[in-house]
Parts: sequence; structure tokens; C-alpha cells
Amino acid sequence: MKRIEIYDKIVSAFEHDFSWLGKQFAEEFLMSVASWNIQQFSNPPFRVRRHLLLYWKAGWLKSSLLTKAFVLLGNDLCTMMSDVTNAALRGTVDYGKFVSPFTLKRPFSICTEFGQITSGGDSTELVQKLLNVLEEGVVTVSLGKISQLSKTAKDKAEEEYGITFIDDNTFTYRTNWVLLAGTYNKRFLIDNAFESRFNLVVPEKPLNSLLTKHIVNTTPQLIDEETKYEFRRAIVEKNEVRSDVKLPDEIFDLDSELDPRRCSYLLSYKMCRAWWGIKTESEQLINLLTELKKRTDSIWKSADDKVFEVIENEPLSADEIAKVTGLSKRQVYYSLKNIRASRIIEDGKAKWKII
Repeated sequence: MKRIEIYDKIVSAFEHDFSWLGKQFAEEFLMSVASWNIQQFSNPPFRVRRHLLLYWKAGWLKSSLLTKAFVLLGNDLCTMMSDVTNAALRGTVDYGKFVSPFTLKRPFSICTEFGQITSGGDSTELVQKLLNVLEEGVVTVSLGKISQLSKTAKDKAEEEYGITFIDDNTFTYRTNWVLLAGTYNKRFLIDNAFESRFNLVVPEKPLNSLLTKHIVNTTPQLIDEETKYEFRRAIVEKNEVRSDVKLPDEIFDLDSELDPRRCSYLLSYKMCRAWWGIKTESEQLINLLTELKKRTDSIWKSADDKVFEVIENEPLSADEIAKVTGLSKRQVYYSLKNIRASRIIEDGKAKWKII
């Protein structure tokens, strides 16, 4: 089965069950899957791995989508975590045997409660360690229990997991592990530190009752076993791809402050689509860069900022402001008060503007 056929079947099934939200998730999920294979077998000179973070309000299927991804990947390729812990990143020693970190157990891990990482007394160390894993994939671990390991146990751990013991209490390892997670709270992004590591997925359309109606009234479409088998086989199949891809000049003209990390993101997107057999036009990359900038603004701008911005140059009604910003009308009125907007009557309709 060709990769593009696998891709189309999986996207179709998710779209059938979850409408446009399922399609959006499936496409991003499949890019992350391709990114692991490229990082593992093609040795690109930059990070191609695309960690996925679903970011939207609670109660809207993040865990359901991630669980379906886990089932599709299977136990041999993916682990499921309730939260990210120090033990998950550094491993431990149990009865004289080395227990590997989650990052070395399988290529992928799914975490449905990503926000818990910011709680606890050792959260600063944990966050920094995870940031290192997500970016460079290189981790140095200090663990007192390592001294309990015999030389034979250490040799076995080095051979099996590719780790390197530095001294009696320290080892280092490299991983191409990909994390797929979900959260609903901006504070879990740690002042955009995680945003720069993840492919942050925000819904491209409103989460509303029409979407709910589709989901609750639709009979699930099962993905056949052959497609699952071919999907898993393709993930671990060694197939080198070219990493000397280029971005169109228009990209650099569009954003004068474009940094290398965002360039790597765009290159990764192009390479991952090519891995699935999908060609990427220059216009698509330009649109993606524009969308990335909008996504960042939508996350970090306050409600007051958003309202101020849309009425700075032209007066709008409260309904129009809510539609443009995606805020509730209640929040719109709060923000109008906070920014001291002026109410006017235009064409018989109450509108708001900055004076």
C-alpha cells in the first residue's frame, strides 16, 4: 500500500468521526509520525521532529483524539502517560535492573494531562529537562540509584538503550522521541517556551453545537487492519529522504524577523508532506507562516488587546467584535470597559471605537 493511500484512509476516518476537527488533527498527527522516521533514518542537520500539542478549551475531545492515535500506533510504537514526570525522562533502577526512561521505550508517547508538569517542587528541573528532550534530544541524568547497578547491568543498559554512563551516578542519552499531548491552559506553555518546541494545534473553526451534533450522531468508521499494519510498517521502514530542501525567497520577504527555528519548522512541514507523497507549493508555506504568526498572537494577546486591535481603525458592534476576535460577548463588554472604548450610533446601530 502506498503511503499516500494510508494517509488518505486515516484522514478520511478521522474526518468521518470528528468532522473538520478530526481532519485537522489527523493531518497534523500524520506529519508528526513522518517526522520521527525522517529524524531517525535521514539524519537531517536540524530538528525535523514535530511534537504535537493540542491547545483548546477543556471538554472538546483532545483526550479522545489522542487515544485514537495511541490505538492506531499500537503498543509497540507508543506509550501512554497520564502526565510527564522526572522518572519518565530519567528512568530508574529497580531490584538491580535499569528501567529506561519513557523517551527510550518507544518512538512516541501520548500525554493527555500535559499541564501537570508545571506543578510540584521539582517542576523547574523537569521543565528544563523536557525542553532539552524536545529540542536537541540530548539528556544528562543524575540518579543516585545508578550506583546500585553492577557492571554487567550497566553494559546491558548501554547496549540495549544506547545510553552512556559518565560516572557512578550519571549517564547521558540521545533520543528521537516524539511527544503528542494536550492542554487547555496558557500558563502550561511556560511563557512560550513550550510553544517554540511544539507544533501547537488550535482549532481552525469554532467549537460549537454543530460539531457536537455531528460527533454524537455519527457511527464511528473503523480503520481496517491492513491499513493499520501498513501504517505501522511504514513508520519503522528505513527510507532516507533528502534533507537539502529549500524555502522560497518570498518567505524571507514576508517576515523580516524570521528566525532559524521557524525556518526549521517550515522545512520540516515540507519534508514530512513529501514523505507521505504530498507536494507542497510555495503559496502553502507562505500561508502556513502567516497562520503561525496569527496562532501566536491569538495565544499571547490578551482579550483587551484583541478588542482594541479590531476597533482601532473602524467602529464595530459588539456582535461584530465577538465574531472577529472569537471572544464571548460577555468578555467583549468587559474589554470595551477596560480599554475605555467610546460608544457611538452609526446607521442606527450601537458601535464601539477608540477615540
